[in-house]
Amino acid sequence: MFKLKEIFLCALSIACLSAAFQPRPLLPLKSLPSNTSERKKYISSNKIGKHKGGKPVLSLFQKRFRKQSEHIMFMVTNEVQQIPVLARLSKRSLASSFVISIEDDNDLEGSFTWSCYPIDEVMAGERFDGGVGEQVIDAMKSNLDSAEKGGFKLKCSIIDTGAIVETDAKDDGALVTTLSRVMVQSVFEKLSGLDDITIKVPSVGNPSISSTEIYSRQDLMSPSGCAPLFASILPPDIDLGKIEMSDMVNGDGNPIGYIPRPLVHKFNLLHRGIGIVVCRDAHLTKSAQDQILPEVYVHQRTDTKRIFPSLYDMFVGGVATAGEGLKMTAAREVGEELGLTRPSLSDELFKCTVCTSYNRCVVTVYTYKFDSGHDRISWQEEEVQWGDFVPYNTVEKSAALSIDRLRQSKNWPGRDGDALEGLVCRSVAGSEESIGGDEFKWDYVPDGLLVWMAWIQWLSR
Repeated sequence: MFKLKEIFLCALSIACLSAAFQPRPLLPLKSLPSNTSERKKYISSNKIGKHKGGKPVLSLFQKRFRKQSEHIMFMVTNEVQQIPVLARLSKRSLASSFVISIEDDNDLEGSFTWSCYPIDEVMAGERFDGGVGEQVIDAMKSNLDSAEKGGFKLKCSIIDTGAIVETDAKDDGALVTTLSRVMVQSVFEKLSGLDDITIKVPSVGNPSISSTEIYSRQDLMSPSGCAPLFASILPPDIDLGKIEMSDMVNGDGNPIGYIPRPLVHKFNLLHRGIGIVVCRDAHLTKSAQDQILPEVYVHQRTDTKRIFPSLYDMFVGGVATAGEGLKMTAAREVGEELGLTRPSLSDELFKCTVCTSYNRCVVTVYTYKFDSGHDRISWQEEEVQWGDFVPYNTVEKSAALSIDRLRQSKNWPGRDGDALEGLVCRSVAGSEESIGGDEFKWDYVPDGLLVWMAWIQWLSR
C-alpha cells in the first residue's frame, strides 16, 4: 500500500513539474461549450501551440515526462492487477486433476470448505501460452466460479470429540479421503484439551460413506507427524514410524498439512522443495550479472534412474521434510548429494512454482559457494554418473537449446516465448551442428529447466 502511494505521489510531482516548466495557453473559460461532449470536441480540436502533421510537437521535457508517466502507470497498473492474484494463491492448492479453493465458513467458527474444480473445466475456453504445467499454474490463479465448474466439495467442522469432514463427491475415493485427512489437521490445535481425537471422514472405497477413527494425540504428534491418519491409504506393509512426511502447501508455499511422501507423488500434490546452484568460488547474484560469472556445477543422472535416466541438471534439488526449515533442507540436500557440508549457502534468493504432469512444487532457490581450496565433491554413484563445473555461458546456451528441443517436440511444460527463447538466438548462432561441443546436446531434466527459467528471469529483473 505504501509503495503504491509513493508511486502515485511521484507521478503527481512529475505532472506538476511538467505543468510548471512547460506552460500552455489556457482556453478562454467563456468560449467553452456548456455541453460536455461538445466541450471535449472543442478542446481536442482547439489548436494550441505548434503542430506537425496534425499532431502537437512536444518538447524534450514533455516527451520524457510522457514516457516516464507511461512507465509509472504501467508499474501501478501491473501491481494493482497482481494484488488479487497473490491473494488467491494463499487460498489455493493443487491435487491430481483439481485446483483447490480453500474457503472459510463465515457462519461457523472452525468450519471451512475445500472446493475442488477440474483444471480442464477451469481452463475451458481460456487462452494460455504454454504447456501442461503453465496451464495448471494459470488455473490456480484463475477467478473460479463455483456455479459453472464441476468437481466436488469437502467441508471440515469441529465436533465435541474431534473433527468431521463431509463431501458431495461420488468418486475419486482415495483422493477425497487423502484430502480429508489433510483438512482435519488444520483443527488439531483447537482440540488441545483432548487426549484422543475422533475423526469422521469419507471412506477410501466409497466417499459417500463415512469412516469413524480414533487416534491418540501422542500418536499424531510423533516424529512421523500425522502418518497414522493415512494408514488405510498406504501399503499395509509400510512402517509408519519410518515414513517420510512432507508438507502440502498453498500457492504461496505455506504448509496446510502433513502428507506421506508417497502420496505427494501419487496424487501430484503441491508441496515445497529447494533448488541450489553450486558456484565455484563465488555466489552468483544479481550484482554479478555484468561481471565474469562463476562456473556452475552440472551433473548427469545415472542411466539406471527410474525417472529421467541420463539427463542433466544444473541444480541440486530436494523435497522439504514436514516442519523442516528450507535452509536446513538445502544444507541437507547439498550434503547428501555432493558431500558439501560447509556452511556456505546464500540466503533465500527467490521462490518459483514448478508444475509438470508428475511434480508440483513451490521451489525456494539458493546458491552454494564452492571453495576450490577446501571443498571436495563426492556424489552417490547410484545417483550421479558424471559431474563437473561448467562455464556459466555454456550452461545458458545448452539449457536454451534443451528447452528449444522440448518446445519443438511439444513436451515443454512451461510458458512459451519466455527469456530463454531469445537467448537461443542471441547466444547460439546457427544450428546445433555448427556450434559443436557435446555440451550443447545435453538434455536437462524439465523440472530443473523450469527453475532455471525462473532463475534467468530473476537475474534480469
